[in-house]
Amino acid sequence: MFYHTEQRETVVSVVVSETSQAVAAASPTDEDVIARLQRLDSSLAWMIHQFLVHAIDIKRGNLIDKLVAKHVLSPDERERITKLKKAVDKVNSLLIMLKAKSAAEFDSFLATLSETSQQSVADVVRHALHTAGQTGHNPLQQSCKQPTQLL
Repeated sequence: MFYHTEQRETVVSVVVSETSQAVAAASPTDEDVIARLQRLDSSLAWMIHQFLVHAIDIKRGNLIDKLVAKHVLSPDERERITKLKKAVDKVNSLLIMLKAKSAAEFDSFLATLSETSQQSVADVVRHALHTAGQTGHNPLQQSCKQPTQLL
């Protein structure tokens, strides 16, 4: 898992860095800058979502129970997740639920990942958000579909 997480962190860093440089370099009007930043936010959100889908170990350290204990998830949300059979379906359901959560709840989710021996996953997400200057909000709120183009 560590090797794959390290590879993903490198990919996220490169894409965020290149996208940020492109937005900074090509800014003839305020409207263009705003449109490019919105696409950057959407692309970053999509990448974080995809990374989490593949990196979260839903079974490790009772992740769902800890999220309920921290009031990130409700008992009803826990029940909906635990009824699902496949781990990938559980992760997708969790991410859909997290999409409706506040920035503080998303931060609590990342802290809980760290507490369940998934520190490297949380670190990759924090690093990507920091690199893009997008800390302090829930990036999943902006993820909906794969971007057709970065810029």
